[in-house]
Amino acid sequence: MDKVVPDDHLLDQLTTLTSALRIALPGQGGPVRLQPQMAHQVALKVMEEVMGFYITLTSSAVGGTGVVAVTSRKSLDSIAVVRRGQLVGLYPGAIYLPVQPIFFQSIGNPFIFRCADGIIIDGFNKRVSKLLFKSCVNRDRVGFFLIADTSWLTPFPLNPLNVGQYVNNQSKSHPSNVAYQELTVEAHHIPLQERQLIPNLWYSPPEGIPVSDLPLRLVALVATRDIGSGEELFSDYFTIIQ
Repeated sequence: MDKVVPDDHLLDQLTTLTSALRIALPGQGGPVRLQPQMAHQVALKVMEEVMGFYITLTSSAVGGTGVVAVTSRKSLDSIAVVRRGQLVGLYPGAIYLPVQPIFFQSIGNPFIFRCADGIIIDGFNKRVSKLLFKSCVNRDRVGFFLIADTSWLTPFPLNPLNVGQYVNNQSKSHPSNVAYQELTVEAHHIPLQERQLIPNLWYSPPEGIPVSDLPLRLVALVATRDIGSGEELFSDYFTIIQ
């Protein structure tokens, strides 16, 4: 399947948002100096200003937790707030190469995402997965700069996009309106100060290469059609665009 939009368009959308979030959230790449719930509310407002909408968790139409696109602008409630090709989410978690062990992390884990080339992203925010992700972030920090977001492990992510693991699979009554699109991002495309807003890092990076110089595998969720305010996002778990 062809890409919904070119990778560089997605990267532009992402870095425009992370740049605005970095300015709005005090901390300059280190720990954000706001209470988590307050920082999350600021982030939602920034996302709406930059992208025209924000996404948030809600009770899903198919049960459990889901993700909806929302606007607070009442004049736009009845029209599309998300346009086809817009970035609507990132799948968070530690990145594993196909040869790396993930057996214990996968037990009872509903958020294991396997990329087309066998790379795995562990998007579980509990138990062993949570502990390993936080440990990797502390291992890889550069001075006081955090190399990845840990707030997605909480109810209050600093980057509202970092909840892609909660987008549910489509059904006959709820057809997909977003698709997974894999992209590899070179390190220089995301400033070090903004890495704390990116929800991914390598579980076991290669030796001899500074972690801040490694490319990242990101799995973006991209709108495949226009989406209205309050509409839940649904993907096709079996369609992955490389």
